[in-house]
Amino acid sequence: MSLAEVQDAVQAIQGWLDDPPGEAVVRQCIVLRLLLAAGFDIWNPQEIVPEETNAGGRRSDFLVRRGRGRFALEIKGMGVTLGNREYEQAVTYSVHEGSRWAVVTNGRKWVVLDEHLPGRYEQRAALTLEMGHDTEHFASDLYAVLSAEVWERDALEGAVAQVRARQQRRTDEAKIRREKTRVVEATQKEFEIATFGKAADAASKMGRITEAERDVLLGLGEGVPSAPQGDIEFTYAVGEARATAIYRPDDGSWTVKAGSTARRELLPGSSSRGVQNRRQKLLDEGVLTVLDDGLLVFARDLSHSSPSSAAADIAGGARNGWEVWRDTVGRPAQHHRPTKQAASP
Repeated sequence: MSLAEVQDAVQAIQGWLDDPPGEAVVRQCIVLRLLLAAGFDIWNPQEIVPEETNAGGRRSDFLVRRGRGRFALEIKGMGVTLGNREYEQAVTYSVHEGSRWAVVTNGRKWVVLDEHLPGRYEQRAALTLEMGHDTEHFASDLYAVLSAEVWERDALEGAVAQVRARQQRRTDEAKIRREKTRVVEATQKEFEIATFGKAADAASKMGRITEAERDVLLGLGEGVPSAPQGDIEFTYAVGEARATAIYRPDDGSWTVKAGSTARRELLPGSSSRGVQNRRQKLLDEGVLTVLDDGLLVFARDLSHSSPSSAAADIAGGARNGWEVWRDTVGRPAQHHRPTKQAASP
């Protein structure tokens, strides 16, 4: 099993976030799927022990055992807010099983609890992961702590420390992008510099931003994927629909790639009429086809003049494409938007 399999599982699971499932679905379709992807043998009752009451009279949904490591896993429905009661249940079970670690999840949020931490049970949350738009980072962080290999070596303490460090770095980088992007954009406008990248380099040389801040803005920092060159790939997920589009900065075109899916239902509002008419034309031309699950799928690439037009086809109504399309680092398309287009979506 591998990180890629966890990433695939997370991408599939994210489609359920708009209609939160109950505990039974979270248990079977989310938790067990992710445990399997992380390398556990979910069919082995010696490794994944279901709902067993221990000698202390405590019970957890699963006791997960692998090599030297073990932890209690408590599962709730996705609509449940996790708190002190759920944490206490999992931690006390783990302690009776000789482990300092417990995990509580509602499928969307995953909390790693450490009995060695002082205070109330809520204060023993050593790490919190929550699924959202940034599925790539969520998947890699979850795999780091859920990997069967980590538990085989009983090495969770080091894994938690590494993920916490990554989270802090991402927080710091987000702050830099939030505060320093406007500095670079002002520099670009003031000196009429052609690209954001050249403006960032110029702002660094002028002392308006540091070199480290420049590297973060350009995606060149340590641990940050390199900024894409030339064509830029974006994704957009809404409900169960998943779409990929290629943006070409040179001509401003957007191309929704074949295999992308779109919601068949239309959003309320007058803009949906235009989407409906366009969709019917695309269906007649064979560009779009209807899948058995009710989604629409693009049979071939389809070009658009703007990200909002492309997003409307996916969502079934008006959407600001510069906000909803995300690059491979999780940044909105707005991050790559040419200055001259700033006035219109």
